[in-house]
Amino acid sequence: MSRHGAGRILKLLQTKNARIIISAGLIIFLLVRLDLTKTVATLVDVRWDFLVAALATFAASLVLGNVQWVMLLSLQGIHLTFRKTLSFYFVGAFFNNFLPANIGGDIVRVYDVYRESGKVDETVAATVTDRLFGMVALGLLAVPAGAYVAFRYEALGLEREFGMWSLVIVLAFTGILCLTTAVIFSRRLARAIGRIARPLMIRGSRDRFKRMYESFHLYRGTIRNLPAILLVAIVVQAFRVIVHYEVSSAMGLEIPVIYFFLFVPVIAIFIALPISIGGLGVREGLGIFFFCRAVPGLSSEQAFTMGLLAYVVGVVVSLAGGVLYLTRGLKPGQIERELEEGRLTDAG
Repeated sequence: MSRHGAGRILKLLQTKNARIIISAGLIIFLLVRLDLTKTVATLVDVRWDFLVAALATFAASLVLGNVQWVMLLSLQGIHLTFRKTLSFYFVGAFFNNFLPANIGGDIVRVYDVYRESGKVDETVAATVTDRLFGMVALGLLAVPAGAYVAFRYEALGLEREFGMWSLVIVLAFTGILCLTTAVIFSRRLARAIGRIARPLMIRGSRDRFKRMYESFHLYRGTIRNLPAILLVAIVVQAFRVIVHYEVSSAMGLEIPVIYFFLFVPVIAIFIALPISIGGLGVREGLGIFFFCRAVPGLSSEQAFTMGLLAYVVGVVVSLAGGVLYLTRGLKPGQIERELEEGRLTDAG
């Protein structure tokens, strides 16, 4: 495939309508295959105390997530008040529910900090690194969980094939973690990756990525701070995994928590792909695929509802960000217009 052909396909997947169609299509496909009566029945006896706990846990993860982001921003020389960045973080979380995958809100966060600091590349580098640390933390959570399932599959009542797949997940995450670390700290490897990825880059983005990479290299000189940031990232992602466990407990399901630390990180990787709106449809479909194979007696309707409720918990908590957004001077759509008009092209 030519470079321009790959670019056109990538650009097509990034269009809003394409992502809406994919999410809607996945949800419709799942609903057609499910018994809606059973799906509704799973919601009747939901325990609200566990749901409230899930809401509180997710809110705490957002506050801690802002701590992580502030630490990365400060290393780039961007110093804003915690209260201000927290409002930006909640607004970004709100937009994550409606923009592509879970990264659309990152663009809103970049825009907010850019308006305050005037720094684009540094803000993008800090925000992308924030996302990267989240993925690394998910990998560090999934590796021990996957290793446990891989070597204890018989005691857990799983088939040997499932144990082997768990081991594959562990190896894949380990490889991604090692490659990510090597790319950040090795210019030579980064150049090699850049040459491979060049056909997928949209025209004009190459220089932008180079500038961003230089901003990433600032973190090499502050490596002593990175373990603390990574520790915060691990706690943030652990909280978000626990939200799914609390939702399952609210539904009266008895699913071992170890499965959540294995499956949720894997699902999060797929949700991060810019092919859906807020990961809707992808989350529920993969939840059915993984959990129904691991948990005896778990129905597709229960797995679907569990994933959907976890999404609703995130939406409800992030509504505070929607309220903050409405109180600003920005009008809906202004960010998108300014991006299109080239006022913030470096943050594309």
